[in-house]
Formats: sequence, C-alpha cells, structure tokens
Amino acid sequence: MARIITFTTDWSNSDYYIGAVKAAILSKCSDVNFIDISHNIEHFSIYQAAFVLKSVYKNFPQATIHIIGVDSEPDKDGYILVAKYDSQYFISSNNACTGFIFEKEPEIAVLVNTGFAFEGASFIDLNIFSQIAAYIAKGGDITKLGESITEVKRKLSINCQIEPDFINGEVIYIDSYQNAITNISREIFDQYIGNQDFEILINTNRIKVSEIKMSYKEVESGEIVCIFNSLGLLEIAIREGKAAQLLNLGIRSEIRVKY
Repeated sequence: MARIITFTTDWSNSDYYIGAVKAAILSKCSDVNFIDISHNIEHFSIYQAAFVLKSVYKNFPQATIHIIGVDSEPDKDGYILVAKYDSQYFISSNNACTGFIFEKEPEIAVLVNTGFAFEGASFIDLNIFSQIAAYIAKGGDITKLGESITEVKRKLSINCQIEPDFINGEVIYIDSYQNAITNISREIFDQYIGNQDFEILINTNRIKVSEIKMSYKEVESGEIVCIFNSLGLLEIAIREGKAAQLLNLGIRSEIRVKY
C-alpha cells in the first residue's frame, strides 16, 4: 500500500518549491501519495502551521508522513526533528512547532544534525526533508537518523486561563473567511459556564455577545455570530463578512468570556 506524505508549508502555490520536493521524493520512492494540507501558511508562522496540522492529522491513517515546510532552515544548533507520534511521522525544523501539535511526548523523537549554513540549507526541505520522507516511506528506522530525545520543544500553547469570573482566551487562527478561532473550547465552556448567563467580550469590552449559535445563518447578514466550530473551539464570525478585519482581530487578540 502506498504511503501518504503530506505538506504544510508557507510556499504558496505559485512557486516551484512544491513540485521540486515532490519530484525529489518520487525519484527515491515512487510508491507514495501526496496530500497538500496547506501551502498558504503565513510566512514563518510555526504557530499557524502547527494549528492547521494539529487540526487535521488525526484524520490520516497510521504511518502517514507529515512534512512541515515552515521556518524549516536549521538554527545555529544545526538540528532538525523527526518524530513518531500517534503512529504518524513528522519532519520539521527543531523549532517547537511539533511541541504545539503533540499533546504528550512522542513515541520516538530524533534530532538529526544537518549542520548550520551548509550548501543547500536554504532549501532543506528539498535537500534533507525529501530524503528522510523517502527513507521512512521505504520502511526506514528513524532512530538510526540521529540522536534520540525524550522531550520536544514546547514554546507554544493554546491553553486559556480560568479566573473566578472570566475565561481569558485569545485568537489562535484566522481562516480564509476571516473567521477568528479562539483557544476557548466547548469542553472548558461547558465545565465553567454551563447554563449560566455569560458575555463574550471582544476587543476589551468594546463588543459583547451573549449567545452562542449552532450555525452562521441564525443571524442576519452582517451580524456577529459566535459558534463552536468543527474543532470544538469558540469561533467569532460575521455572517457573510470578514470578522477579523472588521473587528480588528489578529493572532493573540484577547477574547474573554465573563460569567
């Protein structure tokens, strides 16, 4: 059965990078299927890349290989990370991106020392990631690639803060419709608020919403609507409008729920 290799990158679809990496993999291992998760990640945003991949990887079968082509050039330590988590493989720079994706430590994690500022480092996805992906696809043992570690970098977090009268959250992703997705989950909301009255405070109390709807069309065109999306996260939208732009919301904008 052909192995699946996915791509999450900030390359955009207009550059040659996607085709080059896929061709390099096929030259070493032809029995693969490619899935493009997204090539429209904001440049160098490992936060956004991690959120997108975290949201979808569980839908893939075991042994899927995920290439994360965002901020992939090695830092001065010269390391990239190859990890096995939930029976799937992840190839990325050692930059904490996977530490956001993984909810626990991976089954296997290996630091591969590629060196720093070597010829080809500027396109390491082509020169190194493609080789590792083909190696794994052909059944290679990733523990032979480098130094095994037990913990991955974890600089990123989507945890909201719970206070006696508030849930303090933030915007963690803005989709192509300009809907603002927060780190406040339905589980947290139900646990601390349940059937109590509440207000969702947007932009430091300037905008208040006191209901959560099931669908966008429960409000009129142009009105603000808050829902729990398919990921179970609180989402702020404007029906047929661009919420992030119109409400001046960006990544890390504060969202509070008062109860």
